[in-house]
Amino acid sequence: MPGGDSEPTPLSAGGYEQLRRSTETYREDLVLRLGAEVGLTPAEMSQFEPSHVTQRRHRGTELYFLAVPTDGREAYLPTEVEHDVRKYVTTTDIDETERVLPVTPRRLQMLVASVGTRAAERTGREGLADVSTRDLRRHFARTMLGDGVPPSVVMRIGGWDRIESLAPLLDEPSEDEVLDALSPDAVDSGERPAGGESDRVRQVVETARSVGSALSGVNTRGEVEQAVCDGLADSSHYRFAWIASDETDARASLTVAGLDEESLEAVRRSLASRDTDFARRACDTGAVQTVRIDLPPNSESGRLAVVPLVHGETAYGALYVALDGEAVPDAEADVLVTLGRHVGQAIAAAERRKLLLADTVVQLEFESSDQQDVLVGLSADLGCSVRLRGVVPIEERSLLCFLTVRGATTDAVFDKLQTTPAVEHIRLIRDRGTESLLEVALSTGSTITTLTSYDGTISRFVAEDGVARLVGEFSNEAPLRDVMSDLTDAYPATELVSKQEVEQPTRNTADFRESLVARLTDKQQSVLRAAYLAGYFEWPRGSTAEDLADSIDISSPTLHQHLRTAQQKLMTAFFDDDSDEHTSTLNP
Repeated sequence: MPGGDSEPTPLSAGGYEQLRRSTETYREDLVLRLGAEVGLTPAEMSQFEPSHVTQRRHRGTELYFLAVPTDGREAYLPTEVEHDVRKYVTTTDIDETERVLPVTPRRLQMLVASVGTRAAERTGREGLADVSTRDLRRHFARTMLGDGVPPSVVMRIGGWDRIESLAPLLDEPSEDEVLDALSPDAVDSGERPAGGESDRVRQVVETARSVGSALSGVNTRGEVEQAVCDGLADSSHYRFAWIASDETDARASLTVAGLDEESLEAVRRSLASRDTDFARRACDTGAVQTVRIDLPPNSESGRLAVVPLVHGETAYGALYVALDGEAVPDAEADVLVTLGRHVGQAIAAAERRKLLLADTVVQLEFESSDQQDVLVGLSADLGCSVRLRGVVPIEERSLLCFLTVRGATTDAVFDKLQTTPAVEHIRLIRDRGTESLLEVALSTGSTITTLTSYDGTISRFVAEDGVARLVGEFSNEAPLRDVMSDLTDAYPATELVSKQEVEQPTRNTADFRESLVARLTDKQQSVLRAAYLAGYFEWPRGSTAEDLADSIDISSPTLHQHLRTAQQKLMTAFFDDDSDEHTSTLNP
């Protein structure tokens, strides 16, 4: 994601300029600019009308914005881009209420891919051949952040719920803050510190980073919570810290550092006497809550900061830290909120690990005919079947879903999904006429996203002609009533079919090797072993594919074929992806 990702991308080091120089029409260049300089998605580009452009004057500077109809936000339109848009609209005689780019979102994706292929051929930069509209949006965010625009402003004008790996993440900015950030003289005006916040805030950021780094070395939820409390209590900024898990969590717990049990109980009694559930308020608002109470050891008046611990739609409780001052500055509160999100993410990962290692899990099977679910609606509208092959979490609230769609053309599927706000990205992996394998990024809008927000795993999802059957698996400690309540509240035409506790199949190393040997031919096994021993899979590689082919005395294409097939079988054995659920003519 933008900001924290320092790896070179196809559009870095002049790649974007090379891409623009490879355009052959004014429309191609405009599409690139709307993606990389305005941050629009293909669906938003296809709905863009001249009437959506607005103009405001702020501190003597004219600023242009674009009202995005899909989510209601206002995207920032740089002056040069606004000039190009106006020029294009004038020369092509487009009316104020006509679409500037009257094609489907998929056609815009194909246009970008075509320009990327052309740029790769002209420049020799192979990475440009894989450029997508998603890469353009990432370039937009990186550029804005590199120019010093606060992350919260980038989030607002770019339409992101969260930009991963950015710290601190600020609260929703006001309209004046947006205008200030985008004005050319904002940094030099003296009204906003160019060098960051105060020394204290910088030190708090370092403390938060140190605590965040410690989370990578722990495995259980208890270890996560203890590492956070210890890290904060050991700093010079917080007197003590504790974490209380959410009341609805069956694992209700308390983790503390820097305070003895008797003093902690006194603080909690004082907090409870305020008749306000500060933890719940923090989780509901996503903001730090502060409360004045008597703090030990001398019981002088002080303040507590209550930090929400959330990941996606799941609240894991609250982090309580005793401040050494009277209040928490806004910038410090932003850092604490960001830390709370990282802690929530670490707890979620620990809970998923526990689910994978559990001997038994609770399996919930649902049937849904609710067409508010994107995939159920797709199967109903096109009379097709949609089968989930697997999911990968990519952002705080997003899932990368791999879907097999049968009984509908790829064009029809793309046209349907591209106009759905919950679909952030869609990519065709394989196409066999009326059967396709798709990669779809979902932010919301599906029973799948609701179940995974509670750290469940989806073992089966099949939607046919508007009716879906789905199975979710959860640890025995998951708040199952909340899971079922949230799912049926969001998708009323959904009902629980069965609930059962099932044993997880156990597989040892010998079983895994035996299953893999049974899948591989002798030649594939020999090639894979030779590649492993020759350092082909190391970085940097100890041997090239050409070296291996010469050593084994086979052609390079044959070597690649054996290697690719063997690796596919290895991954299949590892992910246990060999059930009838995944049989398809698309499989190699």
